[in-house]
Amino acid sequence: MSFDEPGEERFRPDDGCPLFSQALEDHLVAVSRGEAPNRGRFCGNCYTPIGPGTMECPHCGESTTAGRRPVNAVPEAVMETLRAQRKTESRWVTWMAYLGLLIAIVGGLAFVLAVPFLKGSLIWATVVYGLILLVGGRSLAGILGGYYGDRIGFERARANTRAAWERIVAERASTKA
Repeated sequence: MSFDEPGEERFRPDDGCPLFSQALEDHLVAVSRGEAPNRGRFCGNCYTPIGPGTMECPHCGESTTAGRRPVNAVPEAVMETLRAQRKTESRWVTWMAYLGLLIAIVGGLAFVLAVPFLKGSLIWATVVYGLILLVGGRSLAGILGGYYGDRIGFERARANTRAAWERIVAERASTKA
């Protein structure tokens, strides 16, 4: 259940944190929606879903026999990390999109009030302001939210995910010892 376009390759950050593979993310989204149980066979290192005969995780390369043993459920901490990551990304995209809309509203109003011809004609001022809101609001919201907000949100969320992954690994190591 991926929202990626067919043939599109997913961005894989090279930051030492194996969370989240597309398969794990899809599984956790299905679990959160109640469409799938949090049961199965998962890589013991990165928690990517794997088949019964899988000898090496396709995402992180961990051996299922020599490395960490596969687990039967994804830990709650990993599920919470995905929720936090998506919330951070969403917050930045939404905030930046609203900023773009606000710029279009204020900028359009300033433009209409600055042009002498439009000050004297309410009809033309309304038409011009409406066009500025329609085109500028959509464009600025898309650019600021869809590009900059997405990039900033991803970087901030990824930093939080790396920190959470370090805590998960440390906790995992302390419970094993």
